[in-house]
Amino acid sequence: MRRSFIITILLACIACLTGLAQNPPLANEAAKLCQDKQYDAAKKKIAMAVQSPVESGDPFTWYVNGFIYKEYYKQYESGNRNSPSRETAVESFMKSLSLDKTNQHTAMTKTGLKFLATTYYNDALLRTREFDLTTEKEPEAFYNKFRKLMHTVEPGSSLNTYDKEYNKNMGQRYFALWQLDLDNSDLPERAATCYSEVIRMDSTDSDAFYNVAVVYYNRAVFKYRKIGPETDIFDLILIQQDCADLIKNKALPSMQKAYKLAPERGDIVRGLMFIHRALEHENDVEYFKKEIERLIDEGKIKEPDK
Repeated sequence: MRRSFIITILLACIACLTGLAQNPPLANEAAKLCQDKQYDAAKKKIAMAVQSPVESGDPFTWYVNGFIYKEYYKQYESGNRNSPSRETAVESFMKSLSLDKTNQHTAMTKTGLKFLATTYYNDALLRTREFDLTTEKEPEAFYNKFRKLMHTVEPGSSLNTYDKEYNKNMGQRYFALWQLDLDNSDLPERAATCYSEVIRMDSTDSDAFYNVAVVYYNRAVFKYRKIGPETDIFDLILIQQDCADLIKNKALPSMQKAYKLAPERGDIVRGLMFIHRALEHENDVEYFKKEIERLIDEGKIKEPDK
C-alpha cells in the first residue's frame, strides 16, 4: 500500500511586521522581540498588549500574539501533539480575523493559520500509523482541526485529496491492527469502510478498490484457516458459504473494478488470479496467469521473488 505524504510549508517572511506607526506600540515591541528570536521576552510583552484596554481591541495585537506563539511552537513544541502554544496561536489568529473588519492583516493571519493547519494534518497522518483501539479517535480529532482551519483560510476549496489520503491511512492502520487480532471481525469492516469512503469521493481510485478486495479476500482466507478436524459439519457448511459470499460478492467485484481502472498493475492482475482460483474458475485463472507472464515479458511488472 502506498505511503502517505506529509505537508511541508515554507512561510515567507512577513514584511513590515513592525515599525508601522498606526500599529499599537506594545504589540510592535513584542513583534520586534519575536523577530529577534527573544521569544520569552516577546511573550511577556504581548501579554501586556492583550491585557491593555486599548491594544486588546486591535486585530494586529492578536495577530502578533498568534505569530509569537506559532514561532514558539515551531522552535520548542513541534514534537508535542498537544502543544498549548499551537492552540494559543490558533485562537489568537482567529480572534484577529474576527476583529479585522478592514482586512488589513487578514492575508498575514491566514498564512499563519494555514501553516498551523498543516501541522494538524501531519499529526493526523502520523497518528494513523500508530493508534490502537484506545486511541483511534486521536487522528480524527487532529484531522478535524485541519479541515476547520483550511475552510477558514480557503473557504469553498476542495479537500478531497487530503480526505482521501487520511481515509487510506486509517484503512491501512485498521487492516494492520486486524492482523494482530484476527478474531476481531469489526476491524476489517472498519478498514473496508475507510476505503469505501475514498471510492465515494473518487470512483477512479484503483488503490481503494484493490484494498477493499484485499480486505474481503483475506476475511475469507482467515475463516477457512479456522476450519479443523473438530469443526462441526453444519458449521463447516456455514463457513464455506460465508467465505464464498465474501470472495464472490465482495472481493471479486472490487478487484474487477480495480482491474478496469488499471489493467496492467501486477498486484491487481495477481489479485484476480487468486480470487478466481479460490472460486475454482480455471479458465479465468489461466487467463490471468498468461497476463502476468505477458506483463513480465514486456517489462511492465517484475517477476515475483521465489
